[in-house]
Order: sequence, then structure tokens, then C-alpha cells
Amino acid sequence: MSRLVLLIAVVAIPGFCQVQVDVRTNQATYLVGEPIFVVVDVKNIGTEPVGYSDCDGRADLTVLGGQKKQTPNLYGCFTGSFSGGGSCGSGDQPPQMKLGQTVSFWYLVKGYNLRAGDYTLHASGKGGVRWRYYSGYQPSTAPPIVPKHSPSDPVGGQMFDVSLKLIVKDATEAELRQRYAPYVADAADGDIFERRPRAREAIAEMAPPFLEKTLLGFANGPWTTAILAVEGLGQIPTSESRSDLISLFDKSADLGLRAFIVQKLAGIGTTQEVAFFSSLLAGRSTSLDDEIRRFAALGLGRIGGRDAVVALESALRNLSPEVRAWAAMALGNAKDPSAVPVLIRMYADESGQVESGVCSALMTLTHYKWCLGDGNAKEVQATWRRWWRSHASRLPLYGADHCPALEAALPEVK
Repeated sequence: MSRLVLLIAVVAIPGFCQVQVDVRTNQATYLVGEPIFVVVDVKNIGTEPVGYSDCDGRADLTVLGGQKKQTPNLYGCFTGSFSGGGSCGSGDQPPQMKLGQTVSFWYLVKGYNLRAGDYTLHASGKGGVRWRYYSGYQPSTAPPIVPKHSPSDPVGGQMFDVSLKLIVKDATEAELRQRYAPYVADAADGDIFERRPRAREAIAEMAPPFLEKTLLGFANGPWTTAILAVEGLGQIPTSESRSDLISLFDKSADLGLRAFIVQKLAGIGTTQEVAFFSSLLAGRSTSLDDEIRRFAALGLGRIGGRDAVVALESALRNLSPEVRAWAAMALGNAKDPSAVPVLIRMYADESGQVESGVCSALMTLTHYKWCLGDGNAKEVQATWRRWWRSHASRLPLYGADHCPALEAALPEVK
């Protein structure tokens, strides 16, 4: 039987330790495609109770030499991608960890598609504890209780930095289904505070194709669960999963969820979705509608080709300046020569956002510098058209997946 190799975090903080932190994986070995959890066990070994919550913990997890998931670049070579993030409120009131009590925090390893092999998993961070006092009832004549610690003071012993051995083995689909059975059960009927959300997060992160309908069922839950459905379905490269995402889009009245669905479909970028993305570019111009249209434009750019260029050009007159700027970015990803004349025409747009988008898009497409200072738009366009006519037949075109090095000196359009 395989033996779990576990390295305990060595606390390097001098002085008294209020808590003891041990770090382990939830299993001895894993199958390819199986979720991996790191469990941080925090025990109160001190003389005072402390507050604990997931919001107060952190685990930075890295698999050395691990194969990472590839994130599609929707934004071109010269415009940064955008990401959001959540945070826990600072005013929450965590429960108390009593003396001698142990609380476990589970962290899912994310962002990897590990093949079979032996790896080292590096985990660092802090246990989810902080100083917390309950004032309780005090008689009016009693002196106030003066806390010994501020909530921002570190809790001795809470930091950890550890390396764990990780063993991943090949398996049949039947073996993998067996491993997923407890997750599927917990996703449906586990307790709502720990096992159920943990199981759903694991299924959405790994997104095994045989659980496609299980993922689809998550969409019937609240927002946080519906997001997991979209996240998981967006990783399954089948026409069925894409059809399910479009069906969810049509059924949902939540514009935020709709925008996330379109973003995931844009990252997949298959020609079957050209008509779907094109249909989204018409409509109202509220902020959330425009977010949907933005990702629809980027999806067309990801697909690329002449049909995508035609769809983007046809929609330009109905788009807000902000979305036109994203449409320019999408044209820069299209890898089709028909996008260049469209972008040159867009340079006359009165919006500075659009002008900037055009410059970035033309650089992504050609790996040339087009915008070299101020100038009359018509004169600049005339220069660009002459240059393009003389270079178009022999100039290779690129996309967001083939960006030049950041320090590369690009030739200029003159």
C-alpha cells in the first residue's frame, strides 16, 4: 500500500506559539484528472482562544514542474488581460477556537492538468486564525476588559512553508469515475457549509467530461454554484458542452451570468459559435449588455477568419465607443488580412479608446509599429493604406497566441 509522505511545516517564528500548523494532502496518491486538496490543520496549543475562519487563511500552492492549464489570450499582445477577485469582509465575527481544538482548512490545487509522475507540491501561507474577543455581558460597575492583542496582530505559529510529495498515476475512466463518486454524492447532498461547496468546486476545476451533466445541474443553484457550472462546462472541449452553455445563456435572466458564459465561449473559440456571437452584438447599450457584447466581440476575434471580420465590421455602427475599442482588439486577433483595412478605417473614430485599440490591434496583427506620434487622421490613414498595399501580399499575420517578446524592437510603418 502506498505510504503518504507528509512534511510538517517548521515554524520559524521566535517566541511563544499560540497555534500549531500541520500541512498534508488529503490522499496518498492521485489519478490523472482527480482533484488535489491541501489540508491545513491548525491546533490551538496556547493559553487563549482565537478566532478562526477561511477568510483569515491563505495557501499559495505551486506544483514544481507541473503542467499548467493554458488560458486563452483574448486581449491581444499589447493590451493587458483583466481579472477580478473577491475578498472577505473585514467586519465579520469569526467563531472561537478553544484551547486544544483543531480546525482544518481545505485548499484546492488549481490551474494544473497534471500528467502521471512524481511532483513536489510547495505550500506556503498562514492558518486561518486571528485574535478575536467577545465582550460578553459586563456589569456597569465592572472595569472594562482590556484586550491583550489587536485583531491585526499576528497569531504565533500560524505561518507555514512546506514541501509535500505528490504522486499522480494513470487510470482508466472507470477508475476515475470511482474516485469521483464521493464528490458527486457530496455535491448533491453534502453539508452546505463544507463538503457540498468543496465537492462542487473540485468538479468544476477538473471538469471531467463524463460529469458534463452533473456540472450542468449546478446551474440550477444560486449564483455561486451557477458560476461553477459555467467554469466547468467551459473546460470541456465538446459541442455538447458548448450547446449547454448557449442554452444556459438563453434561459438565464442574469446579465452577469450571461456575460460570464459568453466569456467562456469566447475562450473556446470554435467556428460553430460565429452566428451566436454575431447575434449578441446588436441590442441595448447598458453596461452589462456591453460586457456581453465585449466578450462576443473577443470571441469572434478568437475564432478569427474572414467570417469573423465581416461580423465585427457589420456591427461597428451599433456599438458604443467602449465596445468598438474591444472590437478593434478582436480584429487584431483575427489573423486575417481583411481585418487591416477595417482597422485603418476605424482609426478615424472620434473616440480615443478606439484609436488606442486600433494601434494595439495592428501591432498584434503585423508585429509592426503603426502609431508613431500625432498627425491628421486622414493623412495617417492614407500613409497606412499605401504601406499596406505594398506589403500585404508578403507580410505574415499573427494573433494573440504569437506575441513578440516584450523587449523586441519592432519595425515601423512609414
